[in-house]
Amino acid sequence: MRLLIEEESAVKAYVRRLVPTWHDVEEIVQQTSLIAWKKFNELDNHEKFGGWIMTIARFEALKFRRSLARSPLVFSDKLAEQLADAQGTIDASDADRKHALENCLQKLDEKPRKMILAVYQPGATIREYAHQQSRPEQAVYKSIQRLRQKLLDCVKDTLALGEGS
Repeated sequence: MRLLIEEESAVKAYVRRLVPTWHDVEEIVQQTSLIAWKKFNELDNHEKFGGWIMTIARFEALKFRRSLARSPLVFSDKLAEQLADAQGTIDASDADRKHALENCLQKLDEKPRKMILAVYQPGATIREYAHQQSRPEQAVYKSIQRLRQKLLDCVKDTLALGEGS
């Protein structure tokens, strides 16, 4: 059950790329969960659960799409799979960038890291941060601008070297 919960958001995101509405996604994820629950004992290696449940979700989504095939507004299965695969590549790329950014943040000294994390908290503003630190707002903007550039350069270098994943 824990494995299913851990993979649920990834399964939903994948299925959403294959079907037209969130209602359809919920139906397919529910069906996928039932099948996974019933066939869990057939899975030899639990470390491969993510790929296994994605395969089940793919087949369930394609089965659903075949039931919609009479509609002229539905993509072919092949095109839908190509779009989903392309999105999967984009998602992996996003994950690599996020991992690289986290690594680059850790490389910053403590004070700059705390500053950048503070101003990017939900609802936070540079104005509030500057006031809390008794610093001129423009000075904080300049510092943040330099830090963002430093992080961008670090992320680009990290990804170019293949260290992001």
